[in-house]
Order: sequence, then structure tokens, then C-alpha cells
Amino acid sequence: MPGGFMGKVLWADLSTGRLWEENLPEHLYRAYIGGYGLAARIIFERQRPKVDALGPENILAFAAGLLTGSGTPSACRFAVAGKSPLTGTWGDAGCGGFFGPELKATGYDAAFFVGEAPRPAYLSIVDAKASLRDASHLWGRDVPATEEAIQHEMGDEKVRIASIGTAGEMRSLIASIMHDEGRTAGRSGLGAVMGAKRLKAVAVRGNQPVSIAHPERLQELRAEFLKNFKENPTPQANTLTKYGTAGNTANNLTLGATAPKNWALGGRESFPEVDLITGDNVIKYQLRKYACAACPIGCGGIMSVPEGEYQVPRVHKTEYETLAGFGTLCLNSNVESIIKANDICNRYGLDTISASSVVAFALECYENGILTKENADGLELTWGNHKAIVALTEKIARREGVGALLADGVKVAADRLGKGADRFAMHVHGQEVGYHDSRLCPSRGTAYVADPTPGRHTAGGAATAEFGRATSPHPAIQLPKIERYQYTGKGEIQATWSNHKQIVETTGLCLMPSNWNYPIEKFISAVCGWDFTVEEMLLAGERIQTLRHSFNVREGLRPADFKLPDRLIGKPPLTMGPTAGVTIDIDTLVKDYYEAMGWDVQTGVPARERLEKLGLSELVSH
Repeated sequence: MPGGFMGKVLWADLSTGRLWEENLPEHLYRAYIGGYGLAARIIFERQRPKVDALGPENILAFAAGLLTGSGTPSACRFAVAGKSPLTGTWGDAGCGGFFGPELKATGYDAAFFVGEAPRPAYLSIVDAKASLRDASHLWGRDVPATEEAIQHEMGDEKVRIASIGTAGEMRSLIASIMHDEGRTAGRSGLGAVMGAKRLKAVAVRGNQPVSIAHPERLQELRAEFLKNFKENPTPQANTLTKYGTAGNTANNLTLGATAPKNWALGGRESFPEVDLITGDNVIKYQLRKYACAACPIGCGGIMSVPEGEYQVPRVHKTEYETLAGFGTLCLNSNVESIIKANDICNRYGLDTISASSVVAFALECYENGILTKENADGLELTWGNHKAIVALTEKIARREGVGALLADGVKVAADRLGKGADRFAMHVHGQEVGYHDSRLCPSRGTAYVADPTPGRHTAGGAATAEFGRATSPHPAIQLPKIERYQYTGKGEIQATWSNHKQIVETTGLCLMPSNWNYPIEKFISAVCGWDFTVEEMLLAGERIQTLRHSFNVREGLRPADFKLPDRLIGKPPLTMGPTAGVTIDIDTLVKDYYEAMGWDVQTGVPARERLEKLGLSELVSH
């Protein structure tokens, strides 16, 4: 008997209130794994091209990873997927915490939503019993208040909830989907899709266990992994356990991974105050640590700022991306203001990468006279002005005044402002890029441009090898060593890393430990009962990546539509910091990757023989 998956998904038509379940065959899980892989397969087949991302025809999925809930170390994640209103491309966003295992415990691997509710609603699933409930009284509430109210209504404080705040309700294109007040499915603007569907939340509670095909083998693998993790921790693991990702803020600036002043400067000398927003200066506000389900790392934390102008009674620990965005990118060294901005984003449901990027964009527009004190609601949007940064973040979250102009991200804001504001809009096809500089690791730029979800830092691929952390994504995969600024011959390496990364995401594994010699295929074999090899794993990853890419091709998008901002290429090159003088050859990197994946460099269309190899020819050949 196979294990790992529940074998069925739930559908909800929000327009009519109809709910139904669908059984899925085992071969679909083996081919597309889970999470956004399974969602991509179902959405691609059932959604016609070029639907309005904020319209009723856009299918929105919440899908747990294949290994989520199985007890596999660090496998707890779920994905939200659908067409992105921010980019018009395939969109997905991952989230850790406890929602994913609880979704599976209800008896479903995923929930799919179509239509548009006539009034606000939330979906409740308790042990495979699903119902749509009125959420009119919740509309307008922030995320913590929404979670508290739903738990009270359902009579169970252990109900796990994924919800939107008022930013999603107002269809901000940078709105996120929140879980447990501070875990975030942040990217792709999918919170706006929930808002457009008037879907306030999804609440899950269950007690159905995930079946395990070979429980003794799973226990052996689990014990071996945890023993190695405890006895031979990597420096990265030690940093995460002590500080979370907040421990990376200063080091990333020193190395050149973060670029201050909206990517215009480089190196510690351009922002020497960075030590005030990293490591011990962050966790001194921490009340307690916590770990996501099944995770041995425990990088999470609950923080509080008990006094001062930025009091925050309770907030999840501020992550690196948030510290880099509201801090380094904006030349802001006031850590309490960054914690406050993080709290605003969590309460209203905003992606902190996009929100901080649009704040930095506004500061540069102010510096260049495109925004003024008069048309910025009286705010003095100067670099490092933490009071203005916090005030502007709240205006963006509320869509108030100048915040309404900025609430849909930097591309839309630049279009609205004109006057050359697009020079300061750091995005790829509408999505603000994560804070990992492609001038330091050029293959990061390949991922920003060529991944189906543009601007995604977690899709970095061979950038990890360029950074010197590993030469291979898996102990059984042999890859040649590469030079950081070598531009030819990296396509196959980038493809291998990318295909492996798809499996990390779709199994529900956290990205961090997956880089530590994690034998994913062995865990899949133990949990599911398949003889799942490394070769099959990489083939499944390529299948998922090609299908996500094919979604974009079917939308009429072409490779030339995706451009890396000049600053992230090094045009002109920086004059200071570790990447001074660097200009990367992004065109060669992307061309080599497309060729390695079997995608036409001009049109993006996958080669027929590659589609046949992946079993996709009938699905996508048209």
C-alpha cells in the first residue's frame, strides 16, 4: 500500500458554494510529487489560457508537500499556487509552520478554489468534513484578529489557519497569505487572488494520520539524519539555530550579497551601521524560540518591543529578507523600526520583500524629485528616515494616500509616476527581486530571469555552487566545479540544481537542510513505498519545471519579456564593495540554461522530444 499522500483533493466553487472531492491516481503523485507540482498539473489541464488573475476563472490551490506530515525531518511545508496578478505568470508561494501537516490530517492533499464568493467566506475542513462559512464579520480584520476569531468560532485553538489581511482584501498586488500570524506565503501576490475571490481564510483541523509504506526504514533514515545534524552541524545550521536568518544580515552585506540604497551601493563601507540590525541586536528582542513542524533547526522566534515609539507586543522574528529590505536597502539602522515594519506587513498581509523594495523605490524617487513632500502626504522620504519608512509602510498596507500609488509594487508604481521612475524600479516582469545580488553570484540572475516565477531568490540554482557552499545539490549527483564569473558551460549545472530544487519544494522540505546532503529519494521511497531513484527524482523535477514554464509560454510570454534590471547586471558597475567593477553576462547564462532544459531560446517553447521524454507531449504540445 503506498504511503505519503491521502489520495484525494477538495474543490470549492465559491460562486455557487458547491464543495466536492476528487480522488487522484497514484501515478499523478509519482510524476508531480505534491505541493505546486501537483497544483501545476491540475491547473494547467483545467484552466484556459489568459484568464484574468483576479477573475473567477483563476484556480487557486493550497497543496501540501508529498512528505509533509510524514515525520520526515523538516518536511512541513505547503504551497499556494495560481496565476500571479503581480506578474501575469505562473505564481506560487511556499510556507512552513503547521498548516501543511494539518491540511493532510483532514484527509486531503490539497484544496482548489474557483469562482468568486458573493460575500466574504472562509473554508473550514475538519476531518474531511468541509464547509464554507460566512466571513463578512471578519472582513477588515487583521491577520491575528482573524485567526483568533476563527479559532473561537470553531471551538478549537489548535485549528490551523491561512488567511489574508486587509492588503489582500484590497487586492494589493504584493499581498501575501499568512499562517500562524507570521509564517508567510509571500511571493506572487496570491493574497490578492484570495481577496478577489472574497476568500478570507482556510481553516483546517484533522486527526487522520499519513500512512507510511516502510515505517522502520523511515525511522532509520530519520535517526541517521538527526544524528548527523547534531554531531556534524554546518556553520550555516549553527547560525540558523542561534539567530534564524537574521544572523545573515551583516555577513551578506560584507560578502556582497546585499546592496544598500536600492541596489546602488556595495560593501560594508556603504552601510557600516549594519551591525545594529543583525544577529544579537535582533534576538535581544526574542521572547522564545520555536520550530516548524518536524524541524530540528528551530530558526523561528517570537519577539516583542516592550517600549519606545515602535512598541510591538508580539511578532514573529524578523527574517533576513525583511532586515535587508527595510534596513540595508533603505540605509535604515533602527532595528526597532524594522521590527515594526515587519509587524505591519504581517498584520495586513504584505510580502516584506516587495513592500520594502517599493519603500526603497519611493525613497529614491524622492531623492530625485519624482516624489516630493507635497505628493507624499507630507513624509520626508529621505534615506534612513525610519519614521518615514514605518509610516509609508502602513500607508501602503492600508492603500492610503501615496500608499495607494505604491501598493501594487514597483513596476506599477513606476508606470503611474512616469518621469523616469522606472530607472529605480528593481523587478523582473513585475516582481521585486529577493535580496541576493546577481553581481556576486551570476547564476542568481539566471534564476531571477528564467524561473517561471520571476525574481525568486530561492530558485538560485548554481548560485549556491558559485558561492562555494556546495558543488552539488545531492551527494549522488556529480557536477564539475565552476568559477563564479564563468559564463559558458553552466546551463546543465543550473538545470540540475533547478530540477533538484523542484523536488525540495514539492515534497514540502525546507530549503535550508535540503542543502546538507539530504537523501530525498530515500525518504520518498520509505514513505511512499516506491523504488524512487535519483534519476527519477531529477526527471520529475524537470517535468514540474517544464510544466510551470509551459504555463507562461501558453500565456503568450517569451524569454525576451523577462529582463534583469541594469543595476543587478552591473550596468554601470559598482565602484565600491566586493562586486566593484563586475558586469555579468546574463544573456549567455540564460541562453545556456534554456538550451539545457530543451526550451527554444527565442520562443520558450519546449522541444517535442523533451516533452515526450517527460510525458508532457499530449498535455502541452498544443
